[in-house]
Amino acid sequence: MSSPELDETSTDEERYPSPDVLREMLANHGFEPDNLAQMVDMAAVGITALWWRNTKVEDWHAGANIGALSDMDMYRVNTHSTSRVRERLKTWCRQQGVRSMTDVAGADPDSLEVVVYRLYRWFTNPKRVLVTGNTLYDVVAQTLSNARAHPECDVPEDVTPESELADYEKEVAGAASYALLCMDKYDPRSVLYGPAVFSIAWATGWWGKPGYASHVDAVFAALDNPDHRVWRGKPIPAPPSGTDLAIVRRLMLTRPWQIPDAVCEWLIYDVGEHYILD
Repeated sequence: MSSPELDETSTDEERYPSPDVLREMLANHGFEPDNLAQMVDMAAVGITALWWRNTKVEDWHAGANIGALSDMDMYRVNTHSTSRVRERLKTWCRQQGVRSMTDVAGADPDSLEVVVYRLYRWFTNPKRVLVTGNTLYDVVAQTLSNARAHPECDVPEDVTPESELADYEKEVAGAASYALLCMDKYDPRSVLYGPAVFSIAWATGWWGKPGYASHVDAVFAALDNPDHRVWRGKPIPAPPSGTDLAIVRRLMLTRPWQIPDAVCEWLIYDVGEHYILD
């Protein structure tokens, strides 16, 4: 895997911050860098954001009926991918007998390198079936087909699903390689702390982060308050007929990718759950 492009004018410490520096950043933002479970959760969010959401995938999620991934699709894939990454990190902890961040620091780096490599292959596999039911290749092919049919798009002939997927794989390889470079320079904590720090700014409001339960509380508090400022004096959007809000709440906390289509659309487009902060 190739290493990411780095700013040659920055110092080595800036390019490869130590786990101790990252730990301090996390603590300064109110997180618990010595809490293994919390760091695994945040690392899973950060890895998904770095290796999926903030890549060429955004092109396949573009508006104007071009991107094959809708907002609802992204909500499901983001949360499901986060869950899969988290489970793989937890499995590594169990297999290595890791019970604390001190254990992570002293863990076998080769075993964690295997995890990073397998996640890289999983994210970039063109045949990977997303939780939405289509493959990664299908998403790219449909996006290009939509773009070429759009009157305002001019897609060069040499842009193909294969070339798009190759560009995406290069991005993920760079992110994975950077994590391994930091681990080689310091210790395995870098693989958790690095993405965890990234998630502070680039994955606000994500399922899986500490505080997400409070976000869900805020959403349902707003749904129970006709005078909440988020409605701007308008009626609260009614959920689809037959919706059990207690079940919706439980799924939001545990398996949001399983929320029924109509309810998911209601949450995203009518309620605007992502924008309800308190």
